[in-house]
Amino acid sequence: MRRAFRWLNAAVALVTLASAVAVLASDVADPGYRAHYHDALWFVAAYVAVQVGMLLGFLRDGPHVRWLALAKTAAAYLFLAGFTSLWPYWRYWTPARYVYLLFELPDGSQVGEMALVFLGRGAFNTLSVFVCTRDWWQPLRRARPLLGRAATALPLAIVALCVWAFLALVEEERRTFSPEAHEVAALVLDGLDCDAVRANAGTTTTDVRRRGDRTYGVRISWGCPLTRVLVRAEDGRIGIAAGPRPECCGPG
Repeated sequence: MRRAFRWLNAAVALVTLASAVAVLASDVADPGYRAHYHDALWFVAAYVAVQVGMLLGFLRDGPHVRWLALAKTAAAYLFLAGFTSLWPYWRYWTPARYVYLLFELPDGSQVGEMALVFLGRGAFNTLSVFVCTRDWWQPLRRARPLLGRAATALPLAIVALCVWAFLALVEEERRTFSPEAHEVAALVLDGLDCDAVRANAGTTTTDVRRRGDRTYGVRISWGCPLTRVLVRAEDGRIGIAAGPRPECCGPG
C-alpha cells in the first residue's frame, strides 16, 4: 500500500512538474504570455524546484517520504481553508494551471476541477499521509488502543468530509449551473477589450443581454488580476467566466 501511494505521489509530481516547466518556458520565451498571467519568474522557478524535489523524494523510498506527504497535506489543507478566496485567482496564477485545464469540462461545469481539489488535494493527500506515517500511528494503537483509534479515525473523518463536500458541490452545481448561461458569459468575457477593463477596473457593472428569444442578466466584476462575468438565465441558473487581464493595466 505504501509503495502504491508513493508511486501515485511521484506521478502527481511529474504531471505538475511538466505544467510548471511549460509555464516557465513560456514565460522566458514569450513576454506576452508572462504579462497575460502576471507570472513572477522567481516563483515559477521555485515551484519547479519544489516539484523536482517532490518527484525525486517519492521515487527514492525512505523516512523522508512521510515528511513529504505531511508537507503536501498541510499545503492542501491551507488551500482548502482559504478555498473561497483563493480559487478564483489560484487556478490562473499557479504554475500548475495546465493540470487544472485537464479537468475543465467543455460545457463550463466545474465538477472536474472540484474533483481535483476535494478528492485529489483533500481526500487523496489525507489517505497518502495516513499510509506513509503508518510506522508512527501503529505503535500508538498497540500501546494505547483508545487514543490510537481516535488518532487514526481523524484522517478517515477528513476523507469523508472531503467526499461529502465534493458531492454537495456537485448537487449545488446541478441546481444552479446553466451551460447556456456559461456560454453567454464566455462570449461576454471574450468581447471585453482593454479600454473597457481600464475604464471600469475595480467596479462592478450590470446589464441585460439577449440571445435569440432569451434574456440574460449580466454582472461584470472588472479588474486586472481577474475580470469575472456572471450571467443569470431566466430560470435563475447561472454561468460564470473569468480570466486575468493584467496586460490591460500595465505601463502606457
